[in-house]
Amino acid sequence: MSGCQSEGEEGPDDPFAAAKRRVLSIQPAAPRWERVARLEGRTGETDRLAISAQARRWRIRWRCAGDGITFSVTPRPAGGRRLRRGDCERAGTATWVQGGPVRLTVTTPERWSAVVEQQVDTPLREPPLRAMRAPGARLIASGRFLPVEGAGKGTASLYRLASGRLALRLGDLRTSAYSDLVVWISRGAPKTSEEIATTPRFRLAALKSTRGSQNYLLPEDIEREAVGSVVIWWTSANIGYTAAALH
Repeated sequence: MSGCQSEGEEGPDDPFAAAKRRVLSIQPAAPRWERVARLEGRTGETDRLAISAQARRWRIRWRCAGDGITFSVTPRPAGGRRLRRGDCERAGTATWVQGGPVRLTVTTPERWSAVVEQQVDTPLREPPLRAMRAPGARLIASGRFLPVEGAGKGTASLYRLASGRLALRLGDLRTSAYSDLVVWISRGAPKTSEEIATTPRFRLAALKSTRGSQNYLLPEDIEREAVGSVVIWWTSANIGYTAAALH
């Protein structure tokens, strides 16, 4: 009996190849939290918060020094509460299921600080790091993502910055919308999960987004010889999902 093809593997007799490509092209990114603003002050109305109209929800994570704190949102969230109250004994979080710009009124007798974040599933569009375009920086290797046990498309580019440090850019990445994918750097160019697991490697970071372009700085002590490929690893399933060999 012949073995089954891995998800995302498009052999010549794969009747679902076109459907797989279409799913990968239209699938949203895995939901992620991104910072909108950092706030601090005393009682009063904040400036308008630029919450994206495409945000699934947004939240405020606060600290305060008084007896309590109250947040009021305008316009009123559809089907939700305008007011949120908390105490100042410990850090707190309040979440609203609402998209679009809002105004936040804060009532508390003492100073407070907060971080506002929104949850989105749109592609990440990080521009190249300024250091990647600075004099003395150069592209030293690149490759394209190919399936390992899952679908993946896009490019990986390795830069040596003017400081000598290595930096990685993933361009137009598209892979399945799982929330527990991580970026591994492998010394070799493994093609299977078993090869990935047995080849010297290190965990670089959690994948910022399953769609779009994103940058990563490698640790300062990592040399070029240690960077043979970029692997997107699915933690829950303990498998390599997609990988790009760097040449």
